[in-house]
Amino acid sequence: MINYLVSIATQGVIFAIFVLGLNVRWGWEGDLDIAYYAFIAIGAYIDAVLTLPPAGLRPPTEYILGLRWPFVAGALGAMLAGGLLSLVVGAIALRKLRGDYFAITTLATALIMQAVISNDARIFAGYNGLYGLSQPFNSVLRLDPHVYPVFYLAFCLAVLIAVYLFLERLFWSPFGRALRSVREDETAAAAFGRNVFALKLKGYVIGGVIAGLGGALFVHFLGAFNVSAWSPVETLLLYAAIFVGGTGNNRGVILGIFLVLIFFQEVTRFLPEIPGHPDFGPAVREILIGILILAVLRWRPQGILPEPRAQDRDPASAAGYAAGSAVAGTRAGG
Repeated sequence: MINYLVSIATQGVIFAIFVLGLNVRWGWEGDLDIAYYAFIAIGAYIDAVLTLPPAGLRPPTEYILGLRWPFVAGALGAMLAGGLLSLVVGAIALRKLRGDYFAITTLATALIMQAVISNDARIFAGYNGLYGLSQPFNSVLRLDPHVYPVFYLAFCLAVLIAVYLFLERLFWSPFGRALRSVREDETAAAAFGRNVFALKLKGYVIGGVIAGLGGALFVHFLGAFNVSAWSPVETLLLYAAIFVGGTGNNRGVILGIFLVLIFFQEVTRFLPEIPGHPDFGPAVREILIGILILAVLRWRPQGILPEPRAQDRDPASAAGYAAGSAVAGTRAGG
C-alpha cells in the first residue's frame, strides 16, 4: 500500500511540473498550445538517449546517441531540447498566428513529431520506444528497492518546489506583468511600447524548458518511453487541470492536477467491474472529469483558486488604494 501511495504521489508531483509549464503558455500569455505534451516527450526522449548506453550494447533496438551521461546532464539536455524546440515552433507560429490558427498549427506540430518519431526507428526506436533507464543517483546512493521510490518522490518534490518558487517570482516580475497584459489586450500592450512577439516567445520558451525538465523526471519514473505515452489528448487533460484549479494561478493548477489526473483517476480504479465492459472505469473517469469542468465553468469560471492580483499580494497597498479611491469619489461628489 505504501509503494502504491508513493507511486501515485510521484506521478502527481511530476504532472504538477507539467501543468506549471503549460500555465505559462495558456494562463499567462493566453496561447492555446495543443502540442505541449510533445515538448514533454522530446525532453523525455533526449534525456533517455543521453543517459542510456549505446544501442549496440542492448537487444536489437536503434536510437541515436547513447552517451551514458549522468542524470543531471540528461535533465539539462532535456531542458535545452524543450527550450530550443519551443524557440523554433514559437518563432514560426507566434509571429503571425493567433487564436484558433495558432492552436491548429501546434496540433499539426505534435502530429508531425509523432509521425516522424514513430516511423523512423533510427531516432528513438520508433514504436518500440526506449526502455531500461537507470534510477537517478542510485548508482551512488545504492538505496534499497523499497526506499528508493521515497527518495525519488522527495527529489521530484524538491524540483517542483524550485519550479514553483521560480514561477511565483516571475509572475510578480515586470516580465510576468507585461506578459499578462499582452494576454488581456495585445493591441493596448503594443500601444504602450511592449514587444508582443518577444514577450510571447520568451514565455513560450520558458514553458518548453519546464516541459523538458518534467519529461526527464517522467521518463526515469516510468523506466521506459514510447509513442503511446504521449498524444494531443494528454495535453487536453492538462488543460482540464488548469480550468479546474484556476487559470494563471500556480497553486491553483497544482491543485487542479491532483483533482483531475490523480484523485479521479485513482478513485475510478475502485469501481466494480461490469462483465463484458472492460472500458467502464476509464469511461466513468472521463465523464467525471467532464462534469467537473462543466461545473467549474458554470459556477466558478475563474477556477477554484483565481489568478492573484497585486492587491491580493499586499493587503496594505490594497487598503490604501481603496481609501484613496473613496476620497477621490467624495471629492468628485462634492
